[in-house]
Amino acid sequence: MNKQTEIEKHGISIIIPAYNEENAIAGTVERTREVFSSYPGLPFEIIVVDDGSSDNTAANVPVDKCLLLQHPQNYGYGRSLLLGINRARYPFIGIIDADSTYDPQIFRRMIPAMDIYDMVIGSRKLTNQSRVVSLMRKTLKALLYFFGDHASADPNSGIRIFRKSLVESGGHLFSKGFSFSTSLTFFAALNHQFIEYIPIEYGDRTGVSKVRHLRDSIKTFFLVISMSLIYRPIKCFACLLLLFVFGTGLLGSIKTRLKQETFLGLIFSFGVGILVLGLSFLAFIQGKIYEHTLSRQHRI
Repeated sequence: MNKQTEIEKHGISIIIPAYNEENAIAGTVERTREVFSSYPGLPFEIIVVDDGSSDNTAANVPVDKCLLLQHPQNYGYGRSLLLGINRARYPFIGIIDADSTYDPQIFRRMIPAMDIYDMVIGSRKLTNQSRVVSLMRKTLKALLYFFGDHASADPNSGIRIFRKSLVESGGHLFSKGFSFSTSLTFFAALNHQFIEYIPIEYGDRTGVSKVRHLRDSIKTFFLVISMSLIYRPIKCFACLLLLFVFGTGLLGSIKTRLKQETFLGLIFSFGVGILVLGLSFLAFIQGKIYEHTLSRQHRI
């Protein structure tokens, strides 16, 4: 292995997805470049993916300091990251939002861990959250702990460094929207990857947030369940069994308050619902197996 190949083996590609971030994108690129330029033995590249912005985001990207990729229309945060990752030259990927909420100096604390962990995540201390958002985050962490056996400090942080091979092996399962970061964390946990969290500060964003918490949380929930069905099917069916036992017990407790025909109708409807849900689980798993088999054949 020649010296150049050995160096590129440890290189990093930084992906910055941007959608209507004309006021922040130039500063994010310049500060990120300043950080990685201070490591002479670490080759790097910066890739900005303009996700169909309707403002001057693309025009404000300093193209002499990075590679600019553009979507013809707005396709989503996850799809932007996947485009950048597919074009990346190096085996390590760094991601950071373009809205100035993350200081690129955080990467300095992540770089030393690149060769030790499969993914290093900046863990935010979020204090000004609504009760609904806080509950959703706690639910997500609980699901991650139950299905992935992983206690996550911040599963959806937008600044991290990870191995490109993680996306190459599971990218077809990841969210194409704002849940990309969460799906990456979940995939890594389900596959027993080494994940490290570094406490960081989280600043005020420049511009307007595009996140829709309720909508994106619902999508994330279904994404988590779909991944769990693939990698932890026994736990999923155990939950279904517990639901059946609990539901049957609940119906039995109110049997005396109902007419016999009503009670039997409820029992039948509940049983059919559980059966349909179980068959849906099986159909989903078989569909994903078929999809994965086809993708492997196309690669061959």
